[in-house]
Amino acid sequence: MKNESISLDELGNRASDRRQCCQEAESLCQRQCACVFTLTTALLLQGIEVPFIDVRKHPRLREDVLQVVVAPDEYKPRDHVRGNRRKRAKPKGLPYAFFASGVPLDTVEVAPGVTCTTPLFTWFLFATRLSLEELVVLGDSLLRRNVLHERYTLQDFEDMLVRIEHYARNPCSGRARAPRGITACRKALVLMQEHTDSSTETRLRLMLERHGLPRPTVNHMVQLPDGGVVFMDIAFVGARVDVEYDGKHHEQQWEADAQRRLRIESAGWDYVQVVNCSMSTEKGQRMVAEVVARHIEERTGVNYLLPTPFTLEQLADRRRSLWKTAA
Repeated sequence: MKNESISLDELGNRASDRRQCCQEAESLCQRQCACVFTLTTALLLQGIEVPFIDVRKHPRLREDVLQVVVAPDEYKPRDHVRGNRRKRAKPKGLPYAFFASGVPLDTVEVAPGVTCTTPLFTWFLFATRLSLEELVVLGDSLLRRNVLHERYTLQDFEDMLVRIEHYARNPCSGRARAPRGITACRKALVLMQEHTDSSTETRLRLMLERHGLPRPTVNHMVQLPDGGVVFMDIAFVGARVDVEYDGKHHEQQWEADAQRRLRIESAGWDYVQVVNCSMSTEKGQRMVAEVVARHIEERTGVNYLLPTPFTLEQLADRRRSLWKTAA
């Protein structure tokens, strides 16, 4: 499991640094048209947390490479670039890596002279380059309560996929089938949730669901007996079980978390604390799932725990099937 999520301040600092880097690269770029940055670079430019990328499999997606996307009518980036496709912008600059898009681009100008693909379209382009779990993690990152980019909803993702599918069906597009990545996007979409706070919480939620537990509510608001309000990380509302991810904090934060736990339990909720080391192995994950399932069973009489966990693909297929049945 990937370590701690990155703070909003740090994401903002990274975005500022990458915008300056891209402005310098754009001023030195020898392409005949402006670059449209994408993938990892687009995430950094817009203050979005980068999911886990297998850089051994996708070395061009490293953070020390500037990814540039080419629209359908510019399919030959070699025609627009002098020299190597990964030509350095300057002696100590970052190399370029060019990617082709089979559908028209959705772009946004994030700084004077710096254009990149929108967060939603960047998510779509990542669909063939990330595991299903990391595609969900990235989608949840775009749906967080606190973001540096435009706010999105699950419906915004759905609308974008419909537009892409409509384009693919248009005879004028010259395509015989849907663009690669659509199926993965559809699977990820049914697993994503709005108003999340961190990638670690997303991974924890997905792990619990794979083990058969019902879909929890994220950041569930609860009124406390002392008049205060808390937002629970992962709440099984019917069972009144709260699952909280606690990372590596300073002593003062641990004290605050202990006080938070006391207040939640005083409101009649069970509190399950999960730390990163518990999620680092399959055995540890199973133990966490068993503990949460036991709390739910004690309060509801229902044991949801599966003997063998689903894969994420199986979980997504089951959920899509249920959605179609309900529709």
